[in-house]
Amino acid sequence: MIDLDTLTVRRAADLLSARRISAVELLAAVLDRLDATEPLVHAYCAVDREAALAAARAADEGPSAGPLQGIPFGAKDVFWTRDLPTACGSRSLEGWLAPADAAAIVRLRVAGAVLVGKQVTHEFACGQNVPPTRNAWRHTDYPGGSSAGSAVSVAVGSSLAAIGTDAGGSVRKPAALNGVVGLKPTRGLISRLGVAQPSGSLDHVGTFARTVEDTALLLEALSGGGPIDLAGDVRGLRVGLCAAFFGDELEPGVRAAVEEALRELARLGAQPVPVELPSLRLTLAAGFTILTAEAGFGRGQLVAERPGDIVPETRQLIELGAIMPARWVDAAQKARALFRAEVRAAFVESRLDVLVTPTLPRLSMPVERMVIPADLPTYIPFTIPWNLTGQPALTVPCGFAPEGLPVGLQVVGRPFDEATVLRLGRAYQDVTDWHTRRPPLAAA
Repeated sequence: MIDLDTLTVRRAADLLSARRISAVELLAAVLDRLDATEPLVHAYCAVDREAALAAARAADEGPSAGPLQGIPFGAKDVFWTRDLPTACGSRSLEGWLAPADAAAIVRLRVAGAVLVGKQVTHEFACGQNVPPTRNAWRHTDYPGGSSAGSAVSVAVGSSLAAIGTDAGGSVRKPAALNGVVGLKPTRGLISRLGVAQPSGSLDHVGTFARTVEDTALLLEALSGGGPIDLAGDVRGLRVGLCAAFFGDELEPGVRAAVEEALRELARLGAQPVPVELPSLRLTLAAGFTILTAEAGFGRGQLVAERPGDIVPETRQLIELGAIMPARWVDAAQKARALFRAEVRAAFVESRLDVLVTPTLPRLSMPVERMVIPADLPTYIPFTIPWNLTGQPALTVPCGFAPEGLPVGLQVVGRPFDEATVLRLGRAYQDVTDWHTRRPPLAAA
């Protein structure tokens, strides 16, 4: 009997390598969990069981390609796939088959991973509509977006890993709200070839997993780089803390969990360093302006040709982007440059190894109470700054609020220094057990 609630990518890889389980058996367990949880959480928009079974059989019969061989994964419905539709969550692209796999899909398939299916996203990953996916911990609640299905599937066990995209927090936000690990690597580290994206300059390909170790395994395969060393303690690491991330907007449950996580990092020997980032206050408006303008440029023609097949909220965003004054975009880009310079100076002058923040200032909320234009901006003020800078940002589970909903801790690093970010996250997970908690739905 395969216990999906305790299984990680690394643990599954060890079992597969030792022939204690087969890839076909593992896939069967994941599909059983999918069948049990989908009526409640709606993480998937397309599943090809026959193709997944064929890939699992090939993983069992072929030579080892590494630790991802036979691992079931899911992909956000913005990654091109040659054998499953890529609709980007929109009726306007329903049934469209890409001519080839996205580069990220190719890398995972070459590594022997088994694609279970495509996972629900907001339309065009713009975050303006309410998809059917629900939070893994409370299925009346917002799951985060736009990579909603990817985070939820990893949380409930209907995939062991997943890939998504992040233009303002779309990996880290759902990861935090569903209690899993989410990584937005340095911009460009993972190829975006074959990925439909709302914002060409903000978007990143990112990952979902249950542990930091699993995240490192995914990053190694997706980036084509060498092994990432997570060993060693974090004593003496200089951890930047900016007071602007700990203001009145933090909900009490988030504040309590994050402050205890910071105390844990101090017990591990990490050294807190106060820093100031005056231009942080500009990043939410700057990020939304740039994202909206680029979404309008990229999707304006489709909206003009098929307006009835695009939900009104998404259409309004794209139409607004298409007519946005150039001076607004120019001002946003200047704010972006100013913030990047401040962050660079803070890392250099304060000799920071990482900067740590709450991932989100608030918990999930019931979908029926959610008003997208008002509520969406309240979820991303701590995530979108790092899309503007392109730095790596990791979220790890760091506790639960009294309401029983998970809280995330965000670790931001120097460009292309994912190793330090992941090492700190791994050290934190080694002394806590938040990442081992599973939502009640996982046992449905």
